[in-house]
Amino acid sequence: MKTITVKADSEFDAILDQLASRLHTTRSDVIRSAVKKYLEHLDREALRHKIRAASLKTRDQAIQAAEDFAASSNDGMDNGL
Repeated sequence: MKTITVKADSEFDAILDQLASRLHTTRSDVIRSAVKKYLEHLDREALRHKIRAASLKTRDQAIQAAEDFAASSNDGMDNGL
């Protein structure tokens, strides 16, 4: 495993110690887990944005199709009224 050095202020150091103690693990494990969870969070957010964009595009296409259908079904339907 590679060694990575991180500069931390005393507040971060205390939080890291508290988490490691609370989780009965090492400070390194806490950091590794946090980075993995953050990456998962970013991936979920990116997927959520893609799904939202696709949903909005589909909604716009459905609205346009409904408008096109309404316009075409009214063509030539004067019925002499």
